[in-house]
Amino acid sequence: MKIKANLKKVTQFLFWISQRRWLFLLLIGIFFIFLDFSLFSRAGGAGGSSRSSGGGGDGIGALIYFILYVIPFPYNFITIIIILIIYAYTNRKVKQKSVFNHVPGDAQSRKINDPGIINNHLQDFDEEQFYSKVRTAFIRIQQAWMEQDLSKVRKFISDGVYQRFHTQFKMMQLLDQKNIIDDLQILDMQISKIEADGQYDIIDVAIQAHIIDHFKSTKHPSLQSGGDEIFVEYWSFLKKRGTKTADLYHSNNCPKCGAELTEMSGEISKCEFCQTITNLGEFDWVLAEITQADDYVTGNPRLNNNQHLKKQLKLLRQENPDFAVQLLEDKVSNGYLQILTSRVLKKPEIMRRFVSDQVYEKIKASFSSDQIVYNRLYLNDVTLIGIQSLDTQNILAVAVKSSYQRVKLAGNKAQHIDGQLMSKTEILLLTHNKNQFLPKGFLYSHSCPSCGGPLEDTPDIKCSYCDAVLNSPDHEWIITDIQSIHEYQGYLKTNQASFDYKADPTLLDSLYGVRDFAFNNVLIMIAADGIFDPEEKEFAEKIARKWGYNINRIQPMFEMAKNGRLVIRMPESPKQRRKIYKLMEKTAAIDHNVSPEEELLLNNVKMTYLQ
Repeated sequence: MKIKANLKKVTQFLFWISQRRWLFLLLIGIFFIFLDFSLFSRAGGAGGSSRSSGGGGDGIGALIYFILYVIPFPYNFITIIIILIIYAYTNRKVKQKSVFNHVPGDAQSRKINDPGIINNHLQDFDEEQFYSKVRTAFIRIQQAWMEQDLSKVRKFISDGVYQRFHTQFKMMQLLDQKNIIDDLQILDMQISKIEADGQYDIIDVAIQAHIIDHFKSTKHPSLQSGGDEIFVEYWSFLKKRGTKTADLYHSNNCPKCGAELTEMSGEISKCEFCQTITNLGEFDWVLAEITQADDYVTGNPRLNNNQHLKKQLKLLRQENPDFAVQLLEDKVSNGYLQILTSRVLKKPEIMRRFVSDQVYEKIKASFSSDQIVYNRLYLNDVTLIGIQSLDTQNILAVAVKSSYQRVKLAGNKAQHIDGQLMSKTEILLLTHNKNQFLPKGFLYSHSCPSCGGPLEDTPDIKCSYCDAVLNSPDHEWIITDIQSIHEYQGYLKTNQASFDYKADPTLLDSLYGVRDFAFNNVLIMIAADGIFDPEEKEFAEKIARKWGYNINRIQPMFEMAKNGRLVIRMPESPKQRRKIYKLMEKTAAIDHNVSPEEELLLNNVKMTYLQ
């Protein structure tokens, strides 16, 4: 009878509180105040997977104390139960918040929801024709990659994109390596973003594709890899606004004079009759960037949408109307890869005209006596993060995030230095003198900015036609320093008064929580031996649940781990790095057998990030 009476009271109380919405909302509001306090108290902890001993616990305790002694029985206990249910549900939702939830498994999930936005940004835009060009670019570039020959696609890819492929071709040739592609299918394409960049428009396209690819090396069998996968990439196309669109994808004629374009195998895409450069976005959409899905969604939008940055870019365009951030970042990609290629081949002339004399000597002195080659090399993100204005010069700071896997060649053997793809961020400073003439050529396209004459890879920094100094900031953006994040932070502190715009370089990874870094690296550890079988996936899902992830939303992360597309990532904090490393050690030892691949990966992480 007593139980029935209590149940009746409970029912009556729930009905009573449901009729007093203001009281229920007040209780929830009080709860969320304490909940927010609890969340902020965990800023130094391991993401959403652990709880600080202070702050949040005290807040909940105080609330429970208040309810027990102010609200009469049994309503106090009922109220506590309701609040704890809300707390558990809300905390679960908070823990499931992660940038990994937004890594797309298909192109459809990242499309523009409002088709009208295309016509609002682009006049007379033919969407069907544009998709046809994207499809052509995708298929032909995959073929060019397999054949290690860019001559048929050179006319519609930017210099930076060209250099990315060209650099990897050089590495693959050193390793006697080819990538064989079969069963290439485009499953879906969707425009995901449209934006203006000065006088240029940029369209990002999400492409979902299926591929069977195998890296093969008869000389070094240990470098062979590959498999069957479905992936999503973002291809960014650039075009100058207001220009009449030609067709570089389905025609082999010069967009200006109409002459037949010969296949372009060199660094520059130029008509041999009228000397028109075809890949500057003045005639058609040009491929200017290829970004992996996880890099695309983790890019911090605050860095690109900063109003102060937009104001400073407007001032730069007053000096040079053709200035565009995408074009600048393309030059940085190009120059950075030229530097890396110089190091590998030990040929400083490759980078000579792009860097200042001081940088040239600094990098040349750092050449290793060993032959270190990149088995994999990717630029994950290139972002303008600083604008420094001096009396006669502008200096731009650009962050370059890269991922790589190196091998050491000794005789006929290739020894792995990195067990998996590693990552790093470096800051390049580029300098240009103010109020100089518009260039007649393009240094990063191997033509003299002073006279337009062709340039070769040579340690001579004077144009053979007009005698102009090639690496002078009078003519072009020249790389005048390369710094680590720590070095750049010191540079910022010393020169902060002259910076018109500056962003903290750690914001590049600010969308990652410590838990996200850890989970990313644990997935790589699980797949370190090249196998990601159902049992291992089940183990990974168990960890994901324990750490509060939404299993359904992070499935693309499992697929990327399975196909070797994930990159080791680490926060800047040494303390957090050590915690993540310990988690990776525990993961490797979970089956009481640390494989050689796992041991190599742990050693790489320790040497790269903990020294």
